[in-house]
Amino acid sequence: MRIGIDASRAFEVERTGTETYSYQMIRHILQLPEAGKHEWYLYVKSQAPSTNNQIIFNNQAPNTKFIQIPLPFLWTQTGLAARTWIDKLDCLWVPAHTLPLLRKPGLKTLVTVHGIEYEWLPAYESRLQRWYLPWSTIYAVKTATKVIAVSDFTKGQLVERLGADPARIQVVHEGVSFQALNPKHQYSIFNKFKIIPEKYLLFIGTVQPRKNLARLIEAFSRIRDHRGLRLVIAGKLGWQYEAVLAAPEKFGVKNRVVFTGYITDEEKEVLLRNALVYVQPSITEGFGLPVLEAFAAGVPVISSDGGALKEILNFSGFLFDPFETEGIKKSLELVLGNKKIRRELVDRGRERLKDFSWVQAARQTLKLFETL
Repeated sequence: MRIGIDASRAFEVERTGTETYSYQMIRHILQLPEAGKHEWYLYVKSQAPSTNNQIIFNNQAPNTKFIQIPLPFLWTQTGLAARTWIDKLDCLWVPAHTLPLLRKPGLKTLVTVHGIEYEWLPAYESRLQRWYLPWSTIYAVKTATKVIAVSDFTKGQLVERLGADPARIQVVHEGVSFQALNPKHQYSIFNKFKIIPEKYLLFIGTVQPRKNLARLIEAFSRIRDHRGLRLVIAGKLGWQYEAVLAAPEKFGVKNRVVFTGYITDEEKEVLLRNALVYVQPSITEGFGLPVLEAFAAGVPVISSDGGALKEILNFSGFLFDPFETEGIKKSLELVLGNKKIRRELVDRGRERLKDFSWVQAARQTLKLFETL
């Protein structure tokens, strides 16, 4: 079978959620022994990755081609669309929402949907996303041969709000992958961000309204008996970030909140492994990958119950209502003030992590290719 993959997100320099998903899924699919019987066409925007890239390293699929489509605009609708004919594809997988409108007749398609927050929380999405995401997602779920949803919550939203056929939707959870740390680098990272190990709370993600960070900062400012702690907000600036950047001064904790900007994978792992607590305050998430990464790092998780987060945590984290600042504050105080609770949350997180694997997700996805 000739399988094409939209790999444009997988090689972004600054990977966030969907980019990490694309990278890890492609990497693990190509490392499966059973992938060797297919031909793989990976479509990228820039040049192909170097030979030491993990997607190539240990690749079990010798018939893998990287094809550059150097178009600045309408990449999916022109360049990717044309390749479905040129490469005579049998199947095309898009790891994030958007299928080409025009494609080779008879082409089987698989698309992954990570969430439809724009549909029920439009105020938390940018104007561009409110316009672009509805039509592209609706078109994808209505016309794709099969749809992957990253959580049961997301599948339910697709069925309930978009009228998608549940029989055509397969839930495939994401996984988690950490690299071995170089201890020498840890201290330079602590110095860079001016933090002390186990003396900070951590959030990882793009700074944008849906992440609910202003409420988290307000709740953090009200915590008693933990004045020595800092709150580290690690992630690039998204849209409407100004209110979040102004919140520390507004709530009197300007010197206790650290904005790191975008962090590398190594910095992320160091920050996670040395955090006292990981906090996920989002109004909603289609999955919530940083929660799994916190489990893997052995860090207790305090999280909102919004979107898929309750499903992913499954009693392995301490939950709060994302709209209740006082509830966030009380949750933080309870977990920060009780070592026994923190240890129990760490143990539950490690146990829950057994249910998530990139290898398992890759194998499920490969089987979907083969049954389209």
